[in-house]
Amino acid sequence: MLGIASIIPMDDANIAGIGFLVLIPLALVTLISVPTGIYFSFMLRKDAVLPLLSVLTIFVLAEVVTEAGSATFYEATIGAYGIIVMVIEANWFLLRRRRTYPT
Repeated sequence: MLGIASIIPMDDANIAGIGFLVLIPLALVTLISVPTGIYFSFMLRKDAVLPLLSVLTIFVLAEVVTEAGSATFYEATIGAYGIIVMVIEANWFLLRRRRTYPT
């Protein structure tokens, strides 16, 4: 992909085409996958962490869409969400995975 991107001259028409052909389909997939993931995290949960991650995702999406707070709050929300998700996932991978799926 990087080799193709270096060959294509980046003018306004090419950027618009890339946005139309790549970014809009990715946004549409996100609009479908996020609600589906939230639904399945509550319906098929085996661990309490999945609903927690879903609730955090809903809060972050609400903040991103509405931009209710200041710019500092917005940046802190995104940063805190990333750190919390990384800690929860690392905790599962390093500690709780063996209890969930015994070998």
